[in-house]
Amino acid sequence: MEVYEIAYLFLGLATLVAAGTIINYSRKRSAATTDPEIKKAFRPLYLFAIGLIIFAIGAILTYYEILVGVPFIQIPEVIVIGTNYYLLYYITLVELVFFAISAAIIMQQRIIGLFMIIMIFVAYLLMFNAIIILEASRVSSTAQSYIDFGYVLTMIIFGAVAFLFSWIAYDTRRSTSLALGYAMIVQVLAVPGLYSILAPELIIAISAFSLMGPAMIAFAFLRPDQKISGELVGYGASFAGPVLIIASLVATQTVDLLIITIVSFGALGVMLATGTTAYLYGRWRETKQMPTGLMLFGFVGFAVGQIIGLMGSIGVIPGALPGYVEIIAIGFSLSVFAVVAIFAAGYRSAGLIPLVVFIPAAIFIGQGYPQGLGIADAVLQYIWILIPLIIIFFLPVILFFRAWKSMQRTGTSGRSRPLGLAIGLLLYILIRIPLMLFEQEVGAIIGFDASYAFVSVSFIVFWLSITGRMERS
Repeated sequence: MEVYEIAYLFLGLATLVAAGTIINYSRKRSAATTDPEIKKAFRPLYLFAIGLIIFAIGAILTYYEILVGVPFIQIPEVIVIGTNYYLLYYITLVELVFFAISAAIIMQQRIIGLFMIIMIFVAYLLMFNAIIILEASRVSSTAQSYIDFGYVLTMIIFGAVAFLFSWIAYDTRRSTSLALGYAMIVQVLAVPGLYSILAPELIIAISAFSLMGPAMIAFAFLRPDQKISGELVGYGASFAGPVLIIASLVATQTVDLLIITIVSFGALGVMLATGTTAYLYGRWRETKQMPTGLMLFGFVGFAVGQIIGLMGSIGVIPGALPGYVEIIAIGFSLSVFAVVAIFAAGYRSAGLIPLVVFIPAAIFIGQGYPQGLGIADAVLQYIWILIPLIIIFFLPVILFFRAWKSMQRTGTSGRSRPLGLAIGLLLYILIRIPLMLFEQEVGAIIGFDASYAFVSVSFIVFWLSITGRMERS
């Protein structure tokens, strides 16, 4: 099975959760009022949620038929497209009926809803006739044209619903409408007919964006008062990234319990890193403080390094590229934290020194691509580069510890934040870098770089300290 095929299971389950949050939100809001007009306003959301539930069932059944290798709708010796997606096609059309009715109620235009339903019926007839032709002649360009035109109609309807909710989001500045619009946009991209003409890498990217949709809906309806913000996209990514990693692991069909454990905890680290990034973006958007914005980029580097490193180790991204991307991303993040610590300590004139040292080193390291990155052998050869970098990497640990000591003496509130940052960085450096340097030796023993799992501890510390939960505890 391909990664994007395994992702159907997670997409279906996540969509069920998203539909549940919409129903729960609508039920609570409608129960809180006695005005019948306000109660009516939630009917489109109920219809939208029903459509999502239908799609979720279709995605899960599609995963099942791919898993067992027996499509629900079988056409012998068909070469046109894989029969695994016929069921999803029909279920998507049923989903679109509910979306069309929901859109018609919102716009108070029955004629538009009727027109959409007619288009859906035409798409159904096109697929039905295509299957009849294929059963008779097995291969037919006419049948393929019917199928392709049906996909086009499906994409048009999805696009119309997406435009409606995107316009509502633009008008109201509500994250709930944005999430619904985004979910429809990515369903346009994820129409299975496109999978036969797109490269596997692009399909995986589309799967990632599709997985973000249900997560964004769930987060938006759990916090309906929030305005449109990139924070919502970050929370969606915090779900999509780990799911793709787990799906990639399942695609390898490995049964090694140790590797499964390492990758699972590594995926947890990705979720925490991207979630922390989203949280920091929300705080930066409110305060516009430079240290918060810089830390945001630091966690982006951590998340990218963890994702690319895991995908490379699993084998989804072949070659030496993952190793180069990961080491540069990690070095960038640690250098950014050094800049934050220097700024926080009041030495603004020296704040950019860590990046000035890191950028030439990163360029020097990148020149070795596409050759294999033999880090352990290069340590002694390029020790003159590594010593300044190591000093820079440990500098924020020292400065954050000093800040915590100073705040502790004066009894200042919020002192757990610098302490948590110091501990988190120290754990990350002591765990990830040594094991990464000797990855080949460690891999020969256990088959995988175990530090991907261990660094999740540092991401937990980061999350607790930055969100203030460490202070409250």
